[in-house]
Amino acid sequence: MTTKIGLSLLLCAGIALATEGLVPLHFPTTSLSVEVAEELDDDVYSTDMTASVEYAITNWFSLYGSGSFRFDSYSYEFSTKGYIHNYCNLHVNGFNESYLGVRTLFYRSLGLDAGWRFPPGEGSQKEGFHRLNAEPFVLFPATPHLLLGTALRYNTFLEDKNFKPGDEIGFKASLLWKFWWSDAEKTGWKFSEVMLYQARIQESENHNLAKNCRKMDDKYKGMKIAFALARDFRLFNAPLELGINYTINKGTLFGFETGHRVGIYLGSELP
Repeated sequence: MTTKIGLSLLLCAGIALATEGLVPLHFPTTSLSVEVAEELDDDVYSTDMTASVEYAITNWFSLYGSGSFRFDSYSYEFSTKGYIHNYCNLHVNGFNESYLGVRTLFYRSLGLDAGWRFPPGEGSQKEGFHRLNAEPFVLFPATPHLLLGTALRYNTFLEDKNFKPGDEIGFKASLLWKFWWSDAEKTGWKFSEVMLYQARIQESENHNLAKNCRKMDDKYKGMKIAFALARDFRLFNAPLELGINYTINKGTLFGFETGHRVGIYLGSELP
């Protein structure tokens, strides 16, 4: 009972300091984790610490939140073409985006993930709009230790300062594989992969302009892929999970192009 009360308090705290992670589709569960990550996005380097929590009220319904604080964010340029040039620009730090949501099952493996993203604090200069997200999903337990999942995604945004971002749709697929796993001890290894394809289906509009000039010509489509490897073990009879994850959404696997995130996390999944 004390554990559940503590998780409830953590969930409330997640409203204030949260960020969304690309995690495998799964059944409602009770868990918490803390991650430290380095990110390179649009030539800006950042260091984030993220706290995530999910609380399963029943086997078919859970509440979740995740939160992050950005410690530093900077860009750096160096050139020796005919001259020596060094340039470092400190960007933003502070609380990042905030997320809160519910995960529920309607029938066996058919469910819905619905969430609300709040505008970020000083830790982000992007995505400064309230966003409502709905994600119907289907889970496929291929084996006792292999869980597959697919989902459709729909994002809509609230208008702010007479600016309305266009709606987005997407498709998500994931797998979660437990290997060298002990069901009795709940220990072993986990490997997961998540793929998200998303597109803006309508142009954003600036309602401060004349009606024939409002469209922002910002339709897009793109893919984001995340991989994670973790080891589950017990410490003083408490279940713990230590893992590393990598996410790419733009650029290439090698080099200094944009769109890379590497994180190390420690978590626990409770029965």
